[in-house]
Amino acid sequence: MEAHVTARGTILFVCSGNTCRSPLAAALAAARWEGRPPCASAGLDAVPGCPATAESCDQARDRGLDLSRHRSRPLDAALLLGADWVLLMTPDQLARFRARFPGHAGRVGLLGLPGVDLASSVDTAAGVDAGAAETVDDPYRAGTTTAYARMADQVERLVAAWTAELRGRNAP
Repeated sequence: MEAHVTARGTILFVCSGNTCRSPLAAALAAARWEGRPPCASAGLDAVPGCPATAESCDQARDRGLDLSRHRSRPLDAALLLGADWVLLMTPDQLARFRARFPGHAGRVGLLGLPGVDLASSVDTAAGVDAGAAETVDDPYRAGTTTAYARMADQVERLVAAWTAELRGRNAP
């Protein structure tokens, strides 16, 4: 079995299947940040080796990006080793992440709650309610071009917000 290890300082975007939201978020962030820090993606429920959905590929292409080489991978402890930040899409995914990786010592956040490290507490960090985060819904269930476009616009906007937050902390 091949171990997937991220480069030190990687921003790891995580969704469910690693075929829609997280690969697009990683591609958008990598383009915006010009590869510094490195970006990667994984899924809590991912089946290894699946391509990004055609709709996510279309949304990426509309933004000058290419997801054609993306292949899904499940989130595992090896991937977390090099992750400086783990950014999930929903509060439910955050709860599942914490249950599955209770010893993870790195920074954990929600894409919809820019700049907030939620790793310090089960439900809140510094008085922040994870449930108040903007949720990035999975377009796969709806399966419509509109749902994918809405997700892509939202992810693009939230990656920009994270850029401002991280640059304020001297990274990326």
